[in-house]
Amino acid sequence: MAKVKTRPKRLAELNGAPPRLASPEDLEDAGPKTGRAHAMRKSSGIKHPLRINLTAVSEALIEEGLDPAIEFARILKGRPIVNGDGEVVIDPHTGQPARRYELEADVRVRMLSEILSYTQPKLKAVEIKMSGSLELTGEQLDQRLAMLLARAIR
Repeated sequence: MAKVKTRPKRLAELNGAPPRLASPEDLEDAGPKTGRAHAMRKSSGIKHPLRINLTAVSEALIEEGLDPAIEFARILKGRPIVNGDGEVVIDPHTGQPARRYELEADVRVRMLSEILSYTQPKLKAVEIKMSGSLELTGEQLDQRLAMLLARAIR
């Protein structure tokens, strides 16, 4: 069964009245209060008062038409700068459209770093055990490194 979305409606006696901010009394008979269903939803039987229910957050974002990944990308890309004629301004140094960013560079770098942790594997430390003395010439060392890199690529 599909869930029917209901939004608060203005009371009939307010129709035609000049616009004003709605008060709680205006919306009393208008139906369920918005923004409550997701907050009250529990993901498990165990109560964790300081934890955020990520399922509820995800559903609330979807209902509002927001996808965090798309919003991250939009913010990181910035907006093209447009001149008075509506034409995109080209950066003379790069030849690319000039962009206006909503966030400072350090915040954008932290956002990219966070996204990177989800899209790229983290490198692990490798322990190398060596015994004896290692006496290689520069040429032998280069050959050994080239062989190890070739193996790593496969």
